[in-house]
Amino acid sequence: MDFATQSFSVEHILPRHEGGKTTLENLVLSCQGCNNHKYAKVLGIDPITEQTVPLFNPRQQLWQEHFTWTADSMMVIGLTSVGRATIEVLHLRELREDKTPVGCFDFSAP
Repeated sequence: MDFATQSFSVEHILPRHEGGKTTLENLVLSCQGCNNHKYAKVLGIDPITEQTVPLFNPRQQLWQEHFTWTADSMMVIGLTSVGRATIEVLHLRELREDKTPVGCFDFSAP
């Protein structure tokens, strides 16, 4: 992927210590930053409802049902409690000093 700022690693959706298996159904590629933030978490808190909800599972859920992009395509927006909690856990709303998003992708690349 040309815009990735970090290499990808294999992440267990359900952590092994919680019974997650090393099978295709439980593995996903993740940038190291998101992998570090997720660590062994399977739940997050929706910042709007303050409810604890499961994190987004890319093997069982559709991205477009839980997320969308801002009009300038620079930031991800959570459409559901699952989407918002996942954004919070993965720190997808952090900004650099120059106000560009921190995350998996470098959107300043041509």
